Amino acid sequence: MTRRMEKVADQLQVEIADLLRREVKHPALSDDVLLSITRVDVAPDLSTARIHVSVMATAVREAEVMEALTRTAPFLHRSLVKRLHMRQVPRLHFLIDHSIAEGARMTHRLREIAQSEGRELSGAPSAPSAPSASPVSPAPADD
Repeated sequence: MTRRMEKVADQLQVEIADLLRREVKHPALSDDVLLSITRVDVAPDLSTARIHVSVMATAVREAEVMEALTRTAPFLHRSLVKRLHMRQVPRLHFLIDHSIAEGARMTHRLREIAQSEGRELSGAPSAPSAPSASPVSPAPADD
Protein backbone atom coordinates (compact mmCIF):
# COMPACT_ATOMS: atom_id res chain seq x y z
CA MET A 1 0.00 0.00 0.00
CA THR A 2 1.40 3.36 -0.99
CA ARG A 3 1.74 6.24 1.42
CA ARG A 4 -1.08 8.10 -0.32
CA MET A 5 -3.41 5.12 0.02
CA GLU A 6 -2.57 4.88 3.73
CA LYS A 7 -3.26 8.57 4.27
CA VAL A 8 -6.59 8.36 2.43
CA ALA A 9 -7.56 5.23 4.39
CA ASP A 10 -6.71 6.88 7.71
CA GLN A 11 -8.63 10.03 6.82
CA LEU A 12 -11.65 8.01 5.67
CA GLN A 13 -11.66 6.04 8.93
CA VAL A 14 -11.65 9.21 11.04
CA GLU A 15 -14.27 11.02 8.96
CA ILE A 16 -16.66 8.07 8.65
CA ALA A 17 -16.49 7.43 12.40
CA ASP A 18 -17.28 11.08 13.03
CA LEU A 19 -20.18 11.08 10.56
CA LEU A 20 -21.64 7.91 12.05
CA ARG A 21 -21.37 9.32 15.54
CA ARG A 22 -22.73 12.81 14.83
CA GLU A 23 -24.82 12.94 11.66
CA VAL A 24 -26.29 9.55 10.77
CA LYS A 25 -29.76 9.24 12.27
CA HIS A 26 -30.63 5.64 11.37
CA PRO A 27 -32.46 3.71 14.15
CA ALA A 28 -30.29 0.61 13.65
CA LEU A 29 -27.20 2.73 14.32
CA SER A 30 -28.44 4.13 17.62
CA ASP A 31 -26.37 4.62 20.76
CA ASP A 32 -27.04 1.10 22.06
CA VAL A 33 -24.93 -0.46 19.27
CA LEU A 34 -21.20 -0.80 19.79
CA LEU A 35 -19.71 -0.20 16.36
CA SER A 36 -16.01 0.03 15.52
CA ILE A 37 -14.30 0.72 12.23
CA THR A 38 -11.40 -1.70 12.46
CA ARG A 39 -9.72 -1.12 9.10
CA VAL A 40 -10.11 0.72 5.80
CA ASP A 41 -8.65 -0.69 2.58
CA VAL A 42 -8.47 1.69 -0.37
CA ALA A 43 -8.10 0.52 -3.97
CA PRO A 44 -4.88 1.66 -5.72
CA ASP A 45 -6.88 3.93 -8.05
CA LEU A 46 -8.82 5.33 -5.04
CA SER A 47 -12.13 4.40 -6.66
CA THR A 48 -13.40 2.19 -3.83
CA ALA A 49 -12.79 1.71 -0.13
CA ARG A 50 -13.63 -1.38 1.89
CA ILE A 51 -14.66 -0.37 5.39
CA HIS A 52 -14.23 -3.22 7.89
CA VAL A 53 -16.70 -2.84 10.74
CA SER A 54 -16.97 -4.75 14.00
CA VAL A 55 -20.40 -4.87 15.62
CA MET A 56 -20.82 -6.14 19.16
CA ALA A 57 -24.39 -7.43 18.99
CA THR A 58 -26.46 -10.50 18.21
CA ALA A 59 -26.37 -11.92 14.70
CA VAL A 60 -29.80 -10.46 13.90
CA ARG A 61 -28.81 -7.03 15.19
CA GLU A 62 -25.51 -7.28 13.32
CA ALA A 63 -27.39 -7.89 10.06
CA GLU A 64 -29.60 -4.84 10.75
CA VAL A 65 -26.53 -2.68 11.37
CA MET A 66 -24.83 -3.84 8.17
CA GLU A 67 -28.02 -3.15 6.20
CA ALA A 68 -28.21 0.33 7.73
CA LEU A 69 -24.56 1.01 6.84
CA THR A 70 -25.17 -0.10 3.26
CA ARG A 71 -28.20 2.20 3.04
CA THR A 72 -26.30 5.17 4.48
CA ALA A 73 -23.27 4.72 2.19
CA PRO A 74 -24.53 7.27 -0.40
CA PHE A 75 -25.13 9.86 2.35
CA LEU A 76 -21.68 9.17 3.79
CA HIS A 77 -20.11 9.52 0.33
CA ARG A 78 -21.80 12.88 -0.28
CA SER A 79 -20.71 14.10 3.15
CA LEU A 80 -17.13 12.96 2.50
CA VAL A 81 -17.08 14.83 -0.81
CA LYS A 82 -17.89 18.01 1.12
CA ARG A 83 -15.39 17.31 3.92
CA LEU A 84 -12.41 15.97 1.98
CA HIS A 85 -10.60 17.99 -0.62
CA MET A 86 -10.02 15.25 -3.15
CA ARG A 87 -10.74 14.98 -6.85
CA GLN A 88 -12.28 11.55 -6.35
CA VAL A 89 -13.69 10.26 -3.07
CA PRO A 90 -13.83 6.46 -3.00
CA ARG A 91 -17.16 4.63 -3.07
CA LEU A 92 -17.75 2.89 0.26
CA HIS A 93 -18.33 -0.83 0.73
CA PHE A 94 -18.95 -2.06 4.28
CA LEU A 95 -17.74 -5.48 5.39
CA ILE A 96 -18.27 -7.23 8.71
CA ASP A 97 -15.17 -7.89 10.80
CA HIS A 98 -15.39 -10.49 13.57
CA SER A 99 -11.84 -10.00 14.88
CA ILE A 100 -12.85 -8.10 18.05
CA ALA A 101 -15.57 -10.62 18.91
CA GLU A 102 -13.16 -13.48 18.21
CA GLY A 103 -10.54 -11.89 20.47
CA ALA A 104 -13.10 -11.49 23.25
CA ARG A 105 -14.16 -15.12 22.85
CA MET A 106 -10.55 -16.32 23.03
CA THR A 107 -9.87 -14.19 26.11
CA HIS A 108 -12.95 -15.67 27.79
CA ARG A 109 -11.73 -19.19 26.96
CA LEU A 110 -8.25 -18.47 28.30
CA ARG A 111 -9.75 -17.17 31.55
CA GLU A 112 -11.85 -20.33 31.86
CA ILE A 113 -8.75 -22.47 31.37
CA ALA A 114 -6.76 -20.46 33.90
CA GLN A 115 -9.58 -20.77 36.44
CA SER A 116 -9.91 -24.52 35.93
CA GLU A 117 -6.14 -25.00 36.30
CA GLY A 118 -6.16 -22.79 39.38
CA ARG A 119 -8.83 -24.98 41.00
CA GLU A 120 -6.87 -28.14 40.24
CA LEU A 121 -3.66 -26.67 41.64
CA SER A 122 -5.33 -25.25 44.75
CA GLY A 123 -5.94 -28.78 46.12
CA ALA A 124 -2.30 -29.80 45.77
CA PRO A 125 0.14 -29.13 48.59
CA SER A 126 2.06 -25.96 48.06
CA ALA A 127 5.82 -25.86 47.89
CA PRO A 128 7.60 -24.14 50.75
CA SER A 129 8.15 -20.52 49.97
CA ALA A 130 11.28 -18.54 50.57
CA PRO A 131 11.20 -16.26 53.59
CA SER A 132 10.02 -12.84 52.67
CA ALA A 133 12.42 -10.00 52.95
CA SER A 134 11.35 -7.29 55.31
CA PRO A 135 12.94 -3.93 55.78
CA VAL A 136 15.34 -3.90 58.71
CA SER A 137 16.03 -0.71 60.57
CA PRO A 138 19.60 -0.20 61.74
CA ALA A 139 20.22 -0.92 65.40
CA PRO A 140 20.84 2.18 67.48
CA ALA A 141 24.54 2.78 68.07
CA ASP A 142 25.78 2.69 71.68
CA ASP A 143 27.93 5.59 72.71
